[in-house]
Amino acid sequence: MNQKVYRTIVLDIIDKSLSRTIAEERLEELQCLINTAGGILVKKIIQKRGRPSAKTFLGTGKIQEVAEFAKTHQVDLVIINGILKPNQYQHLSKLFPKIRVWDRTDLILNIFDQHASSRLAQLQIKLARMKHEIPKIYARDATTLFERAGAGIGTRGMGEKGIEAEKQHIRRQIKQLEQKIATLQKTQLNQHRHRERSGMPTVALIGYTNAGKSSLMKTLTGKKGVQGCDRLFATLDTKLGKTWLPESGREVLVADTIGFLSDLPPNLISSFTTTLHEAMEADLLLHVVDASDPKFPEKIKVVEQILKDIGCGKIPQLFVFNKIDKLEAVDERFMELYHKMMPLSVSAHTGYGIDRLKEQMSLILEPDMVRCPQQNFIFA
Repeated sequence: MNQKVYRTIVLDIIDKSLSRTIAEERLEELQCLINTAGGILVKKIIQKRGRPSAKTFLGTGKIQEVAEFAKTHQVDLVIINGILKPNQYQHLSKLFPKIRVWDRTDLILNIFDQHASSRLAQLQIKLARMKHEIPKIYARDATTLFERAGAGIGTRGMGEKGIEAEKQHIRRQIKQLEQKIATLQKTQLNQHRHRERSGMPTVALIGYTNAGKSSLMKTLTGKKGVQGCDRLFATLDTKLGKTWLPESGREVLVADTIGFLSDLPPNLISSFTTTLHEAMEADLLLHVVDASDPKFPEKIKVVEQILKDIGCGKIPQLFVFNKIDKLEAVDERFMELYHKMMPLSVSAHTGYGIDRLKEQMSLILEPDMVRCPQQNFIFA
């Protein structure tokens, strides 16, 4: 979705027992992703059924209605709120012959593509895209291979021989990309080991996308070029900076990492192991939470599960409730989790709570070096 604004239809399926309100909530995050990618949502179609159609995701009658609507309303893109199977791609591509069909992974990859700036992140995105596209080769007509999904890789084959050549070509590209990524990873690992030898502790900012990690990074480090903005996946490349901890009398390294997201496909997580390396090797994780988001308890669970999946479950973690200045009301769930986790409340925007955050970082990282005895904190 570069430059051109794509007119988009979203398709989703919910269980028959669920309400329309829940169905709409399911699509809120997808709509934010579409906005981030630069698209405009024309229509949302939600169908209640037990399971997706094996061929067309929605039922036959409903998908025909969607196809007619798309044709008469100049739709550019159809996005499915789920992960499509190759067979579904094939049938949907025939129903929408001049319209791109994406699933949730395609959309996220497109956003990643827009936001990646480092060579490593760009290679990782390209690798993830290729791995996502390869299963479709078996199901898609050779003459339309890669044309409508917008992948932009490989060449179009002709018939069965062309498809086999395409598969071999992509496998070679994948192998070459993995070798390039391994070389860059080795360089990054050497840099990390150098920092370890210098004795500088590392603090990694982790959390759900758009929780305000980049804004907090800028407030902590004063690092130029770090821009916080109200967009999903604003940070793809790990950014490093330093902050001074007065209580321990030394600097620590601060790393801003990629934001997490619910239903993030495993192959995307594995493709960004290097981007998450700073989190995986950190001495302390600052789990940044958007306190003003009514869905923050569910998002905390998503982040916790991903941390567990990538092997960060045992690293010391400090919850930081950010955007406290935007919190209009405090509900029971907020207070329950607040007292359970005992987080620090901060505002990266106003600077509220930052000094207290640094004090707590010192206590966790180097308790023996803290110059003055610390009293128990009262979290406001």
